[in-house]
Amino acid sequence: MAAARPTLLLALAVALLVQFAQHATRPMASYRALGLDASVEQLGLLALAFGALSILIAIPIGRHVDRRGARPTTIGGIALMGGAAAAHAGSGSITGLIVAHAALGLGLIFAVVGLQAIVAHAGPSEGADARFGLFGATISLGQMLGPLVAGGLAEAAVAFDLTAADDRYGTAPTFVLAAALCLIAAVAAARLPRHPGGARTARVAETETDAARSEGLGTVLRAPHMGKALWASAIVLTATDVLTVYLPAIGAERGWSVALVSILLAVRAGMSFAVRVGIAPLVRRVGRRTLLVAACAIGAAALLLMAPPSPTWSAVILMAVIGLVLGLGQPVTMAWVSRSAPERLRATALAARLTGNRLGQSVIPVAVGAATAVAGSGAVFVVLAALLVSTSVAVARSDLR
Repeated sequence: MAAARPTLLLALAVALLVQFAQHATRPMASYRALGLDASVEQLGLLALAFGALSILIAIPIGRHVDRRGARPTTIGGIALMGGAAAAHAGSGSITGLIVAHAALGLGLIFAVVGLQAIVAHAGPSEGADARFGLFGATISLGQMLGPLVAGGLAEAAVAFDLTAADDRYGTAPTFVLAAALCLIAAVAAARLPRHPGGARTARVAETETDAARSEGLGTVLRAPHMGKALWASAIVLTATDVLTVYLPAIGAERGWSVALVSILLAVRAGMSFAVRVGIAPLVRRVGRRTLLVAACAIGAAALLLMAPPSPTWSAVILMAVIGLVLGLGQPVTMAWVSRSAPERLRATALAARLTGNRLGQSVIPVAVGAATAVAGSGAVFVVLAALLVSTSVAVARSDLR
């Protein structure tokens, strides 16, 4: 157990750098697209590109990690993210930006599958809630710091007239910073252990038949109520993702500055961070199912209140509530999936969860974009609220304890 703690802390430090880089890059990618005169539908395609490739490869990556170990996968993914962040800075067209964003999402899925597997194996299964709570809190800290720093850099670039003609929002410095953070994270990740997996595990895995390998995924998917767990995970994460992608466009329509949009995203992430740090006692006191059902219902109500234009102070309060309740969903569903799978298939189970997440991140933003084009920017909040209500009902009918 003593050896597992340094591993967990190092994995969390790497995750913080990765998430900082990702969440600085993504809203600035939306602003970069707006600077290239992108439509709302094209913003949806940008979000689709981020998650689409992950749908195809997350589960194979999880199986690879279970057999070969997490470290090489993690390092390779972070390196790809760094290159993609740098490519955002040089993108002079919507097509180039979409390609760079797709590479960012691909690198992230490699990195996250590896990091989740290391966290899952960094202690006993009964401590999964606490470990994944810390992992989720780390992600939230990156979500909070990324937009704040990115917004500050963008405002400074505009104030000092350092912007290019196709970058009127001053996004380039953020992309350069994100690439540098990924380089630091890749170097730090080289000190992570290989586990799970490694030479012995690989030799055993290589003796399996193709049928046995596919049976591993089948075993994961046949776990009781796994479908509901995957649905809840996908919707909670997608709600966070859609807000990150579309809030810049909503802010531009409502006259909000880049700094205000960055503050709103940071407030949401900050509240998610706070609740995830203290999630273990909440789970013990309230129970996972009650906690997740209530969180989704409250989040839906807050999103509906965001739909009509509102004063700045109201938007800040509502985003704080949304961050609080959405922050509960990721660690609870991550622990739910991890605990439901056999130990040897934890990375595969978590990769299946990521596949469901990316499917939601790919399909739902496009649908949201279509709804927004017809009904206005407030439709983003209405669609997300409806999805959270469906999640609350699904979890209430599950065996989550």
